[in-house]
Amino acid sequence: MISDIPIVQTEAPLTIKQMAELSGMSEYTLRYYEKVGLIEPIPRDGNSGHRRYRAETVRIVERLSCLRASGFSLDEMRLYLQQRKRGDAAAAEQKALFLAHAEAVAEEIRKLQIRQRYLSGKVAYWDARLDGDLERAAQIAEENQEIAKALK
Repeated sequence: MISDIPIVQTEAPLTIKQMAELSGMSEYTLRYYEKVGLIEPIPRDGNSGHRRYRAETVRIVERLSCLRASGFSLDEMRLYLQQRKRGDAAAAEQKALFLAHAEAVAEEIRKLQIRQRYLSGKVAYWDARLDGDLERAAQIAEENQEIAKALK
């Protein structure tokens, strides 16, 4: 099976607080991921009833944490986990999943760059107005109208 991130060695099961600290996810998110089935039901301590995360679950949560930080949706994470169970047999599908997400992120970046150009243009416009350079302000406004078309 392919392991795409380093494995954390844990001696004993982790509490939800420890799991939250390790993964960077909130306790609420961990409970939610369990509720929606991204994480298998977590065994409970016989005495306290508190969740105890075992080593395999810790590895899955670490992977989910990376996917979440990369902007994956719950459905994409679920698909990743399903495919992961198939190991190398799902390599092409895993590649396609990550490629599609990378392309979506690239498109998001492109749109953000347009927004940044528009906002920078607005700052420059108001700088020109503050300087009393109405001719430069009009020129910037015209340029910004072209950028604004790309925002739509």
